[in-house]
Amino acid sequence: MANRDRPLTEYGTTRPFLLVRGADVTGKKKPTNYLVTIMHCIKGNVGTGIFAMGSAFMSSGILLGPLLTIVICIINLHCQHLLIKACVKITSKEPIEVLPSFAETVQYTMEDSESSCLQKSSSGFGVATDVFLLLAEYGYCVVYFIFVSRHLGEIAEAYNWKQDYRVILALILIPMWMTTFLGNLKILLPVSLTSNFILWLGIIFIVYYSVQDLPPISDRKLVSNPERLPMFFGIVLFAFAGITFVIPVRMEMENPDSFTKPLGELNMSTLVSLLLYLLIGFFTYWKFGDDIEGSAFLNLPQDEALAQATKILVSIGVMLSYALHMYIPFEILYPRFYRRFGPFERPNGVIYLYRSTAVLITYAIANISSNIATFISLVGAFTGAVLSMILPVICDLVMQYGELTYYVIIKNGFIIILAIAGGITGTILSIMEIIDEFTTSEE
Repeated sequence: MANRDRPLTEYGTTRPFLLVRGADVTGKKKPTNYLVTIMHCIKGNVGTGIFAMGSAFMSSGILLGPLLTIVICIINLHCQHLLIKACVKITSKEPIEVLPSFAETVQYTMEDSESSCLQKSSSGFGVATDVFLLLAEYGYCVVYFIFVSRHLGEIAEAYNWKQDYRVILALILIPMWMTTFLGNLKILLPVSLTSNFILWLGIIFIVYYSVQDLPPISDRKLVSNPERLPMFFGIVLFAFAGITFVIPVRMEMENPDSFTKPLGELNMSTLVSLLLYLLIGFFTYWKFGDDIEGSAFLNLPQDEALAQATKILVSIGVMLSYALHMYIPFEILYPRFYRRFGPFERPNGVIYLYRSTAVLITYAIANISSNIATFISLVGAFTGAVLSMILPVICDLVMQYGELTYYVIIKNGFIIILAIAGGITGTILSIMEIIDEFTTSEE
């Protein structure tokens, strides 16, 4: 059915969208300028994954690591451009300005295809996209549990109170759980700002420690064991996880058309993010070598007050980030849950129970392994390959169906093969390492 033949929804759109500009669900926001948009994009790209880049370079080599990081970054950036292209095509068909979600962009791209098979399965594509988004967000939350417990465990050890990381996990469960009750976006905004400020302080401290008393660079492997490359792939994809932010950030701009230009906000913010990842990854691996941990903070001196204060500060920042990443899957799942089982006599109680269940699930998974880098690689390889590479490329192939050139077919085919190969091998290797560590700890 053509868009113009569809009856309009209550918001004046031809199809249901989660967010409509000017509707009560979003309200009107002040448009962002060039610099503010770049900062938003950088915040979306730079997270805890940056502190695992040293581990990624250990799995690839101090020469090969930066080169492959640049290649993956370029591919990731290209896929973000493809996703924006699909989003723009969807919005151009609506009589008013809308803000499609990632899942809506994928679903409606399939719905508008010339293939009846894709049209019939379009809602399935939308659901699958949301499922991978949920797995990614819950995966981040598992990583945050491990991250906080490992860092606070080191602090406890410095004060002669050495405990198994599972004991620390149990101690932080209640504080982490309580942060999820900050479910209102107005409350989460200052939480987000505080978390981001702490993150940037952490980057400064890591650079400060990493550039001191560097060993000869010849002590580091130029190229690591090829068998470790899937771990590298997963960590880097986890780090470049900002594709879910590009659509909403673009829609808040004063001039959205400049977003994807050569010197536009998307390219420039990605360049800054890439330089930060290369800086942290290169110097932390150079400094700590094969002893590098899944978080470079774990390599900081145990006997220095500044290092201990940094670990505490970063742990607080990550704990606050946990609440933010719990909010996203709640917004995806709860409306469906409400339509199926609601309305409820005590809606707040149901919401608290719903969030508490998600917290307990991520807590239980975090008890399996204390290896931050392995879990980061697992989340990146399993969800990042699909969200950051495969889905945008599929959307591009569907949009250009009937006008495909050999270049587009070869280029998109290469990206899909790379994503599938890296995703499968990275997932398998990460799971094997997690199982190995779990069985070893139980013996």
